[in-house]
Amino acid sequence: MVKKITRRHFLGGTCAFFAGAPLALESLAQQQKPSFLPCRKRLPNPYVENGKSIVVVVHGTQFAPMLAKGMEILGGFTRLGKKNAVHLKPNFVVASPYPVTTDGLSLLTTIELLKKEGFNDITIAECAYSYRAHAFQLYDLDEKARTGGFKIKDLYDDEVVLVKDRRWVAIPSASVFKSVYETPLIINMPTLKQHSVTQFTCALKNTMGQINRKTRMDMHREGIEYNAESSDRKTIMSHRAIAEIASAIDPDLTIIDARYCLGKSHHLSWGGISLKADRIIISGDALAADRVAAEVLAECYSGFKTEMTSLQLEHAAHLGLGALNMDQIVIKDVSV
Repeated sequence: MVKKITRRHFLGGTCAFFAGAPLALESLAQQQKPSFLPCRKRLPNPYVENGKSIVVVVHGTQFAPMLAKGMEILGGFTRLGKKNAVHLKPNFVVASPYPVTTDGLSLLTTIELLKKEGFNDITIAECAYSYRAHAFQLYDLDEKARTGGFKIKDLYDDEVVLVKDRRWVAIPSASVFKSVYETPLIINMPTLKQHSVTQFTCALKNTMGQINRKTRMDMHREGIEYNAESSDRKTIMSHRAIAEIASAIDPDLTIIDARYCLGKSHHLSWGGISLKADRIIISGDALAADRVAAEVLAECYSGFKTEMTSLQLEHAAHLGLGALNMDQIVIKDVSV
């Protein structure tokens, strides 16, 4: 027997459906709402003196003895906990040799020193877009990893997590590669260069290779998607975006290979000028390392001024990334 539907029942059911629809849509929206994580929690910086960040500046020409001396002054890698898995983050922006990219021999030297101090789980991790994959091959790192007691990780297809901080003003969130976010120890190994757009690229900006392509390209478009209505505002927002991405990752140790640096541009093919600086800079404070590195670049190249870093570094200081002013930094100079 088929039950007859009256007009009253039909209208009642229709009203009930539309009354419940907003609740159903709200529930669906809540289910689809992205889940945000806080910024990566880095290890406490053990390299401090009287509450100030230590920056070791080693003068010389050979990376191996320079690194050994610098880490001896700091008390070694083991102060970061030798049982921790380690990601080494190079700058492999293109398949060009050092100083455009991080020197492969410097990476291998760092790995050897880590292994001597008892670190066994070591990975060189970089987001290897097609042109970056060639940078791995440029230094034969993929081949050397097979027998060298370390791993190579291409982050390109890695799962991401969404990171967000209420203090950010330039980017809504950052898509950080999950393996980076979960890594106990990140050693940041940038080169020191003037950038043709943002003027300065070193420790903070090197974290760009630890986020996915969309977040990276949004930043490089100088704030187009970050509420930047004017060219001046775009520039401000791009600098702030660099600091915010760096705060999402906050590397535990920075080793800047500044035996050579680049003035004018971050690529030799774009007019970059290779300059002999004969230094490496090491610190558990990436912001303090960048502050000192900016002084070195200004010393080497008259076309660069430390004021060019102010938008980026001041916002990083506001985000609590480390020490900005020289009176907050202890510089230890040594030569080998």
